[in-house]
Amino acid sequence: MGDGSGLAEAMLGIDGVRVTNVVEGDGEVTIEVETTEPRAWCERCGCRAESQDRMWVDVRDLECFGRPTRLRIWKRRWRCREVLCAARTWTEPLEFLDAQVVLTRRTGAEACRRVGELARPVSQVADEFGVCWETVMNAVVEHGTPLVDDPNRVGAVRQLGVDETSYLRANRHHHTIYATGLVDLEARRLIDMVEGNATADLRKWTANADPAWLKGIEVVATDLAQSFRAGLSPHLDHAIRVADPFHVVRVANRCLDAVRRRVQNETLGHRGRKNNPLYKIRKLLLTGSERLNERGRDRMLLGLRVGDPDDELVGAWLAN
Repeated sequence: MGDGSGLAEAMLGIDGVRVTNVVEGDGEVTIEVETTEPRAWCERCGCRAESQDRMWVDVRDLECFGRPTRLRIWKRRWRCREVLCAARTWTEPLEFLDAQVVLTRRTGAEACRRVGELARPVSQVADEFGVCWETVMNAVVEHGTPLVDDPNRVGAVRQLGVDETSYLRANRHHHTIYATGLVDLEARRLIDMVEGNATADLRKWTANADPAWLKGIEVVATDLAQSFRAGLSPHLDHAIRVADPFHVVRVANRCLDAVRRRVQNETLGHRGRKNNPLYKIRKLLLTGSERLNERGRDRMLLGLRVGDPDDELVGAWLAN
């Protein structure tokens, strides 16, 4: 390439095409290329085909020096010479195009990486490449499915985390839809998502998992929901069950708040109001002792002295 020929093709990085023109447009770069394959054979009869004509095909490619890029391909149409062959004509297949012929394969792979690895919203990635939401989502499915199905993607897991999340909020057409996430706690990597949060949903997932892989799990961290405890049985009965700190603290705070409400109702005969001593310190009671300053501690002790005559709430707070 001492004479400069082939430099544009080297920068483009796509085999089988020749760059014919580069046009600077409104906010994007258009690179015009033509295919260079001189021969083709009919897939039906095996006869050598002849070139009939060419057609333009526009696809999106990776950004060029920070600008969106449109790749215009002067694509060849072939015709079978055999009169009795039913193939007639066809356009030449190009390996660097995705299944939809909307993106180059490397662009689809990059869109999948941004959505999957970088957790970028599909709509933002679609705006960056100048395509619609469905195009990016189809690229995620096309390139992401083999990655998810790869048996070596997860590997051995010793510590498994299980938790639910609200996937779709309730509306007039359906109730809240939940999804259960399974995470490798040591690698901090999502393993799988299970639709639903019921016992049967988690049990079905464990039943379909490799028994040898499940045997390698030593610890399972979940919240304190009975559905999770039951869903892990019997396939993970050998693993040590632990509750993550967040849910332990939440359950303890819930019990403390229940004691406060009961004592408050028994001593005053009604629910808490803004001037009631225990209601005033409800947030201080749920604050960790290491985070309370001297003023906050004095306020809490004064409220307990006035509103908790039998020290029931004090006992619950100390236990918490």
